[in-house]
Amino acid sequence: MRKIRGYFKGSDFIPALSGLIGKISLISSFAVVWAQELGITNPHFVFDNVRLEIVVGGIIALISTLIFPEIAVAGTLAPLVVLIPSMVKFGVHPLVLSVLVGIIGLIFVKAGLLSRLILMSKHVSKTSLTLVFGISGVILCIQKLIAFFNKTYWILAVLLIVLTVCYIYLLKKEKAWLMIPISAIVSLVLPLLVGIKINLLEPMNNLVLNPGYWWEGVWEIGFGLNLPTILKTLPFAIFVMLLWAMDTVAITTLLDEQSKEEQKREEINLNQSFMMVAIRNIIGGIFGGAQTSSLWRSFLIPLFMIKRPMRGATILLSVLCILVGLMGIPIKLFAFPPLVWTVLLFGIFMPLSLTGFNKWRKGKQVGQKIAIIILAAIGIGYSPIITWLGAVVLEKLSKNNDI
Repeated sequence: MRKIRGYFKGSDFIPALSGLIGKISLISSFAVVWAQELGITNPHFVFDNVRLEIVVGGIIALISTLIFPEIAVAGTLAPLVVLIPSMVKFGVHPLVLSVLVGIIGLIFVKAGLLSRLILMSKHVSKTSLTLVFGISGVILCIQKLIAFFNKTYWILAVLLIVLTVCYIYLLKKEKAWLMIPISAIVSLVLPLLVGIKINLLEPMNNLVLNPGYWWEGVWEIGFGLNLPTILKTLPFAIFVMLLWAMDTVAITTLLDEQSKEEQKREEINLNQSFMMVAIRNIIGGIFGGAQTSSLWRSFLIPLFMIKRPMRGATILLSVLCILVGLMGIPIKLFAFPPLVWTVLLFGIFMPLSLTGFNKWRKGKQVGQKIAIIILAAIGIGYSPIITWLGAVVLEKLSKNNDI
């Protein structure tokens, strides 16, 4: 017991809270878009799917971190959300996608293909992708906050000014990780003070872990296990491998920047991590989940900022997910849009953007700095895939990649 207690500190709650809020937000996004594109009319679909996914994800994260101490737990592949409309038009089935991503992911890990994709990324790739994911996230958060507050822009302005001042102050004090609980508290209190309420009393369904119930009764699309559907889904499942590599580059870049030379760097076993991500995709899909998994970005980024070991914080995160999923009511609180988007803005995407900017600023070659700006702009305006491919080609053509 003494050894177990040594894993935990109060600061571990910061990344756990951020991971939980980020997870609820991203699963909701996946579920909403799938529901819109497939014409799902069940009013409880999104809420019930969030409960299902965080319970399943929490259990898998808890088991995997107890077995593998250097594992980065499976989260949600946020960039894939924008492709759901295209996938539905092409005939992709969400269950088949989950299973194929899991199977192909295991093959890529075992064959060393995923590691090769990640290692292809050098300074230009890492910096431009970090900027793309960071700035794109900032823009998304601002858009969502504007949409929520509608015409009451003054409330949003006050909220952002207060949190920005707090963020600048905490940056100077090297306590930026405190922005996650501060953002959560301020984004709850301020809207409540001006009369914006949260409905916590809406009745809930029982949590159901039955594949037949979900795919036949809720999704109403069946299991989709036929050759034409598998062939239509296969290209998108392979494409997810590239997204895994890009997502990992952005996350590990932040870890590298946060780790000082005299400090012991947190070790992550990416092969074990993505084996569990692959398995998580299969299990989540079978039980009816809407998301596609990758590394848990909203958990890992603040964890790197507070420089705590993964295991203790992961156990806390897992327990929180299971409890919140079973209880249900906290999901409605944590899914309150101002809370979700301010936590992601100041706890995830601003640090990611600053990391990318700092790497860009430290660069010594003017040509590479210009290329990074152009590639990042392309990624933000069009697609991070183009950014990554362009950066890799540029680095291959360059005679000197040392910065």
